[in-house]
Amino acid sequence: MTYVELKKTDLFSFFNFTENGRRPTRGGLQEIHFKPGGFQEFIDVKMKIDSSQMVHQGILYLDRAWIGGPMTISPFGKDLAKSFIAAITPDVDKAKADRVVCTIWNIQGSSDRVISLHSEGPENCVDTDSIEELEQVYLGIANKYEMTFEKSCIKIENVIDVGRKRLKISIDSI
Repeated sequence: MTYVELKKTDLFSFFNFTENGRRPTRGGLQEIHFKPGGFQEFIDVKMKIDSSQMVHQGILYLDRAWIGGPMTISPFGKDLAKSFIAAITPDVDKAKADRVVCTIWNIQGSSDRVISLHSEGPENCVDTDSIEELEQVYLGIANKYEMTFEKSCIKIENVIDVGRKRLKISIDSI
């Protein structure tokens, strides 16, 4: 996917991401930094693109304190995480990545109570088998989950970044 195509996705339009800096990196790639329209203090996004504007890597950082843990989970954090994965994953891998997206969408804390008037979220997330190891990482209980597809690799891990506990979701083209 090109950077131009990525900017046309729901990830950018719904969350109102704007570019707030660039820097060259090894291998001739450009690293682009983004901030969303809301909750800027809790969210950071980086993309690495090549000279032909192809996206090679996307990284989303979410503050642990903001997304929650075993007791309560922020619906905004889940929505952003699933949207990020769906947008950045190459087309050839999207069907397989749907299980990751659905697992995140369906995570609930033990004290969360969901009342829905309408079905929400991706319609293909209803009967999907969740990935327990991924749930444990998202809840902050385990450290890392990784899944490799044909053209990409998704890593979801709990890290310390800029002095804060954060959930890091990275998608690398391979």
